[in-house]
Amino acid sequence: MGSLPYSRTARFFVKSHGCSVRHGEFSGLFLRKVLEVLKHKQIILVAVWLLAVGLGLHTLLRYKAKAGNAGQPPSTWPGNTLVSSPLHKPLLVMFAHPRCPCTKASLGELEQLVARAQNQFDVAVVFYAPARGSKAWSSSGLVGEARSIPGVRVQFDNDGSLAQRFGIETSGHTLVYGANGKLLFSGGITASRGHLGDNMGYSAVQRIITSHSSPLARTTAPVFGCELFERCTRNEIAERH
Repeated sequence: MGSLPYSRTARFFVKSHGCSVRHGEFSGLFLRKVLEVLKHKQIILVAVWLLAVGLGLHTLLRYKAKAGNAGQPPSTWPGNTLVSSPLHKPLLVMFAHPRCPCTKASLGELEQLVARAQNQFDVAVVFYAPARGSKAWSSSGLVGEARSIPGVRVQFDNDGSLAQRFGIETSGHTLVYGANGKLLFSGGITASRGHLGDNMGYSAVQRIITSHSSPLARTTAPVFGCELFERCTRNEIAERH
């Protein structure tokens, strides 16, 4: 009878366990050895997968919790031709990028504010619009959501000139000016990027609007959103052609 066609792994196994291993015992021992190797590989693969998932979640959470640049909004209302100055009640102005996914939550919080404090303040949402941009910029889903909020005036800021005048750098940045033209609040009204829920910015704005009195000091809160002139505008060159 000829010799069995052992594989290289099998020959190594026999060599390492001595030549006294019988052919009947060899199959069982070899199979157990292979299963042990596969088990160890599976453990390593699972560990690598869990590590990758953990790092991904950590990166995502860090991104969602990273606040945008607070800018330097003027302490008194700057004259402009796009948004009228406040008259007899506070004026809330939100600057937004029409394609920033984080701003959807900001508009959701704004809708709740309008519902809870009806007719107690005026509201304007100013959307960034690139010079020579296509009409799609003024018909995005976020623009439609803003227009659906009762009493909200939607304006388009060509090339971001008004945002620059107000010192705004982050989508979702909200300002509240009193009837006297003084800045009462500056910041965001969400707890993190794209997150709806209780947060100090929303609470501060609601308190300012419903108390009918100006706070002794300006209230601020972190603003969470895309960079108004950079990250959200990377595709502008393609849009212009």
